[in-house]
This record gives sequence, structure tokens and C-alpha cells, in this order.
Amino acid sequence: MKHLKITIIAATIMVIWATAGAALAAEASGKLKVQIPASPELYSTESQPLTIAQCGQCHPSLYKNLKDDGGKHRFDCQKCHAAFHVYSPRKANYDAIMPKCATCHNDPHGPKVTDCATCHTNPHAPKKVAMTARLTNACGQCHTGPQEQLVKFPSKHTKVACTKCHTSHGYKPSCFACHKPHHTGQELATCTKCHPVHQPKQITYGKDSPAVTCGACHTKVYGTWQKTTSKHGKVNCATCHHTKHKYVPQCTECHPKPHNKAFLARFPKCLTCHLDVHDLPVGGKK
Repeated sequence: MKHLKITIIAATIMVIWATAGAALAAEASGKLKVQIPASPELYSTESQPLTIAQCGQCHPSLYKNLKDDGGKHRFDCQKCHAAFHVYSPRKANYDAIMPKCATCHNDPHGPKVTDCATCHTNPHAPKKVAMTARLTNACGQCHTGPQEQLVKFPSKHTKVACTKCHTSHGYKPSCFACHKPHHTGQELATCTKCHPVHQPKQITYGKDSPAVTCGACHTKVYGTWQKTTSKHGKVNCATCHHTKHKYVPQCTECHPKPHNKAFLARFPKCLTCHLDVHDLPVGGKK
């Protein structure tokens, strides 16, 4: 009985050795699971770097960001991403593989503003900058001109925070978002021809400025001027009230002295006789 057990154990060991040997042989020959024939022709050429479009196939949102709002960042991805697809969750090595702004940019906003990603949250759309608290508090550091104008020429715009109009960096709102047009059909482009936005009360305009714009505020005078039959009815408001708002011209800017010295000495002011410059008498009669 004892010899029988030894024989069975020996036979079992032999089976195990044979099975293991067969498995090792199968593994060595590549036939353990599947057999894939070698295709050396697939490796007959040198590999080429990925094209931009190929990067976009896997990263469509980033590709669109660059396409629509990339600005000067619209160049070869690999100019920034020298190493990619090497992120390891175990190492958490994003900081090591992500490109550094300082590699190309040399403190464009000065030495005090170096936290780039605080404002430029998306490097693939660098010009799309949200008006964060960090940015709002630093407007005057870069935009010194508008800040000086708002302080030097006080207006209602001076009392309004930059973010009230500029809801994102670089965004220029329509004046009509807050202000009603002077007249029906007024074009937006005409607003800033008269009103500099950061000093809106310093009104200047050209001689071709439409009279209907003036009439929006000066309704009584405009109504009189529209009805007059005198030659002044054919002259645009800005021709006389030129260059600066509230400018009152002298009659002699256009008219030579029509009376003799004795008459002018007695009546030095034209409007003593010509009562309403916007509705002058015609042919000596009112």
C-alpha cells in the first residue's frame, strides 16, 4: 500500500512537469493564446511628427479654442508641448510636463503681475480673459490712459466700475446697452465721434456732424432752425458751433462787417437787431 502511494505521487509530479513544460514551450513559440504574424513592412519608414489636425482629432475642444481665439498661440502644438502623453496618475506630474509661460514670455505685465493662469485660464484661448477680481483691481496698472481720463474729467462714467461695461477683458460694449440713441436710426459708430468714452462730457465733433443729433437735446432751437427761410436754415449746426460743444461763434467768423463804423459803434452786437440767429429776418422783414 505504501509503495502504491509513492507511485501515484511520482506519477502526478511527472504529469505536472510535463504540463508545465508544454506550457513553457507553447509560450516560447508564441502559441499560448493567439498567433500574430510579424509585419516588418509596417516599420519600413521613419515616423513623422503629428500634424496639428491629427492633434485635434483627439483634442477637438483645444483645437477649436486655438482656431477661434488662439491669437499668437496658433502655431505648432509641439512648440509648447515638447513632451506629451507622459502623464502618470501615480506621479501626478502635470507641473513637470506642462509648458511654462516664462519660456516664451518675459513678464509682459511687469514684475508684479506674474500669476499668468489667474487671468489667462485657458492658454489655448489667451485673449479670452474673464474679469476676475484679480484683473479688476489691476485695470489701471496697464490701462493708465483711461484711468487718468476718468479722474481728470469726472462724469457718470467715473463712478462706474470698469466691469460694468467691460464684462470680459478687451470687450467693448455698445453705448446703446445703457444709453438711448439721440434719434431713430442713429448709427453706433457716431457715438464716439463726439463722446470719448472715458471723458464723455468733453464733446468734440466735425463740421459734417448731422444736425438731427444736435436737435435731440436742443429741441426748441432745432425746431426754429428747421422752419426758418433764412440762409442759416441751409447751414449745418456744426458749421457754426464747430469743434467743441457749447462753442458760440462770432458773426464775423462768416460775415464781413456790413455797416459803417459809426453804426457799429452805436450797435456793436449784431443780435441787438438780428434778434434770433436761428431765424433771421428775410428781405428786411421777420
